[in-house]
Amino acid sequence: MKIYPLQKITYIISLYSVCTIFAQNWKSHSANILPQKRFEVGLFQPFRYGYNETLEYSTYPIWFFLMPNITFKKSHEDFQGYSMATKWSFSYPTPLLNVVSKKGIGGFIDPSIEIPQMLGLSMSLIMSRPILGTDVSLNAGVDIGLVFNDLDERANIELPLLYHRLSIFHNNYGLHTGFDIEKSFSKRISTLLDLDFSILPGLSTMKSDGGISKLLGEYSLEHKMLLIYEKSEKFRVLTGYKFVFGKYPFGAESRLLPFVPLVDSWIPMIELQWARSLN
Repeated sequence: MKIYPLQKITYIISLYSVCTIFAQNWKSHSANILPQKRFEVGLFQPFRYGYNETLEYSTYPIWFFLMPNITFKKSHEDFQGYSMATKWSFSYPTPLLNVVSKKGIGGFIDPSIEIPQMLGLSMSLIMSRPILGTDVSLNAGVDIGLVFNDLDERANIELPLLYHRLSIFHNNYGLHTGFDIEKSFSKRISTLLDLDFSILPGLSTMKSDGGISKLLGEYSLEHKMLLIYEKSEKFRVLTGYKFVFGKYPFGAESRLLPFVPLVDSWIPMIELQWARSLN
């Protein structure tokens, strides 16, 4: 089947949406670190590897050539009954923006706009503990967008998930916080629910009189719910949805994902995940 430019971009956006929805390996949302030499990977999730007893790293293999990325998570001493870890993520979005910088169908950014070199950093503190039969994880952190030349304000993609992640390079910094709850119903069946909130303080509020709008700037709220069937420690299946609500230049908008533009509808997605130990 011949794939036209619009379809190519649609696939890129849809793939990014799916990756974001299912970016949950075994306990990847928590302060737990993978055992040494254990790896986990799936159709739409990052490759995750336990480097040693206190450090793991992960990366999105499919996205690496369009947007090089890597994340490190390091465990620390427990605090007040909570397991603790810090997460450090790095991304280089310039190649991806160059791909979608074109005129006509399939173009999201005017090709006359020069895309500078950019580096995204995200730092998070994660605290986890069991509470009333559920595994609860809390997180908070800061996002930093480094731009090594002038960045045109039009260089962005006004779509859920993408817009706020790229706007960090216009605002230079942002804040995020959230929580995850995982509950097991049996040896093989469990569910995961999360809620994440991020803000870009002051962005698009230069003419604001102040108040809450000045404090929050542009913001996004993301909620995910997954149903998980774990056949063994080596294989599991997930399905679920993600709800996104955010403030954009054209106003507030909500979206249920994964959303497929070609059929103008939300569809449930299935994710397959594998794990192995190399010991």
